[in-house]
Formats: sequence, C-alpha cells, structure tokens
Amino acid sequence: MMKGYIENNQATKAIHLFHKIKDPNYVIFILLFNSCAQLGSDEGLNLTKSNALVKCNDLTYAQSFFDASIKNGVGMYAVMMNGYNKENNPLKTLNLFYQMKDKNHSIIYLHVIKALSRIGDYKLSQSIIEQIPNDLLHDNQIQTVLIDMWGKSGSIDKVKELFDKISQSNQYQYAAIINAYGLNGMGIQAIEIYRQISLNLIDEITHICILNACSHSGLVQEARSIFENIPIKTVSIYTTMIDCLSRASLFQEAQNLQEEYERSHPPS
Repeated sequence: MMKGYIENNQATKAIHLFHKIKDPNYVIFILLFNSCAQLGSDEGLNLTKSNALVKCNDLTYAQSFFDASIKNGVGMYAVMMNGYNKENNPLKTLNLFYQMKDKNHSIIYLHVIKALSRIGDYKLSQSIIEQIPNDLLHDNQIQTVLIDMWGKSGSIDKVKELFDKISQSNQYQYAAIINAYGLNGMGIQAIEIYRQISLNLIDEITHICILNACSHSGLVQEARSIFENIPIKTVSIYTTMIDCLSRASLFQEAQNLQEEYERSHPPS
C-alpha cells in the first residue's frame, strides 16, 4: 500500500501508514525514505528518518544522525527524547533539554516531565517545573504527567494542589491522581476520587488504577465490590484483581478468579 501511495504522489499518506506498522522491515524503510525524498523537505526528511531509527530502537545511530544535523528543530528533539524515555534513559532526555535554546513547547515538557518521573529527584523536578510558562501549565497533558510525576516522587501535597486547580478533570487526570494515591498507600482517598467520576469518564485504565490502589492499601473488600460492578472486564482488569487477591494471600480466591476468566474466554 505504501508503494501505491508513492506511485500516486501521496507521500504523506505513505509516511502516516509507516507509523502504523509495528515491525517495519528493510523494504518498508526503503519505501519510507522514498516517501521523504518525494516530499523534498530536508527538515521533514530528517524528522522522519529519526522517527524510523527510534522506532527500530537504534538510538545510537539516531543520536549520530541528530548530532550531524546542522539545525535540529523542536520535532527532532522531541523524537530523541521520546526514544530515550522509552529506553529508560531519562538522563539523556534531560541532557537534550539542557541543550535547547527554545524550550517552551508542550511536547518538550511532556517528555522532560516523563523523564523526571523516572528519576524521582524532588529538587531537580521542582527546578525544571519552575521553568514551565504559565500557559503550558494549563495544558491538559502537562497537568496529567505532572500529577503522575509528583505521585511517583511521593509529593502527594503537590498532587492534590495541582488536581484541585483543574476546573474540569478529564479521564486521564482522574486516573493519574487515583494512581498517585495508590502508589502512596492512600487507597481510601483513591476510592473517594473514583466515586466522584462520571461513568462516561471511567475506562479500563481507571479501573486498573483503582484496583491497584486498593491492592496497595489492603482494601480487598472494596476491590471486590469495584470489580463486581465493572461492566466489561478485560484481561488486564482480571490480572489486576488476581494480583490484589494474591497480595492479600487469598490464593484460592485468586485461582478461582483465574479459572473464571479462562472459562469465559476460551482459547480461539
């Protein structure tokens, strides 16, 4: 299909299709670079090449390509930061951030905050967060990753302060604060938030976060009640509930639940 797009001068569609391919092979990459050449933009070509290298986990070559580029824009920095975060190398993400002159872009701070979440250094996090412009602090995605970051560093007061400032929370922010409370052994508070959420904002991630929160706080009965009322139970939801029961040493109940899942989801 990519070849068809290229032959019909639809390089952009070919590139979009590439990003949907999980494990691109050599032929796919040749088609990708042909698409880039058709676009005729050096910046677009470099960005797509970097994306391709990061997607293949070839960060060494991607970094060499990045270093050799005369002028790297925000997109190139974002691609490299995303790659290093996925490789669990947050310090390299921060090194890229420190190199940048024009840092005030939401995509850059999203990757930086995710890196800080992995590092878990309160003072370092605070020093960088103070640099974020006020308008970006009102960005929904920025708010969500900040809640996650402060939760992982144990700064629950920061979590609550930030969440309380959000005028209308979305499903991701609710899930983030529930997860933050759960990580800090505050299962009761997590349940209180969960009970406030409109049904249309509760999804699989929210259910997993609340069951995990109950698990970390030993709230088995509450977890049972929540689990029983979940309308669509995915394999991840079953797995989380089984883990909750196992943590409480309720191994027989956990085994029964696993067998229930297997009966209702026979191999195809």
